[in-house]
Amino acid sequence: MRKKAPGSYHHGDLRRSLIDAGRMLLAKNNSGGLSLREVAKVAGVSHTAPYRHFKDKAELLAAIAETGFHQLRADAERVAHTYRETPLQQYTHCAARYVRFAVENPETAHLMFGGGIDMRTAPPSLKQASWATFELLIEIIENGKQAGLYKAVDTMDLAVATWSGIHGLSLLIANGYLTQLAASDSQIDGLAQRVARLLLEGIRK
Repeated sequence: MRKKAPGSYHHGDLRRSLIDAGRMLLAKNNSGGLSLREVAKVAGVSHTAPYRHFKDKAELLAAIAETGFHQLRADAERVAHTYRETPLQQYTHCAARYVRFAVENPETAHLMFGGGIDMRTAPPSLKQASWATFELLIEIIENGKQAGLYKAVDTMDLAVATWSGIHGLSLLIANGYLTQLAASDSQIDGLAQRVARLLLEGIRK
């Protein structure tokens, strides 16, 4: 068996480990204090190892944002499946899950939605992950329309209106503006569902 050269490393999934390390550092220092060298240190690999997957910090940040969209989509998809037969509950509970994601992962959420990444010039895989998340909202709206619950308005308009309202709430909570109303997980969920119900009044027949 051929031996590894001195100084080489063995790592199962280097790219994933670097992204996880990046998210950890992001939570501590925000993107301004993140570097590939520091990420390598946290991941326990050589300082040159990150360049096997990312040419610079911008590529790593894009990858972190992409994993955030995948996580958000997966979380919301589980909720959407649970309430598939009750579209109004599907709408409100998925809205609450979106808010909880932003509150639990504020730095990643900020990176995903305005933290220095221009989606117009973002890598194709990041654009695709972002769009897949929005497509789930479109599916949720369509589910309610098929049940005859929502207005006969363009689905995209209804989805954008919903996203704008829920995203605004998530930012307010994540940035500490509603501490008295959303101090615990149950309060966050309750507030998010109440706001979602108010949004529903705007799109229901």
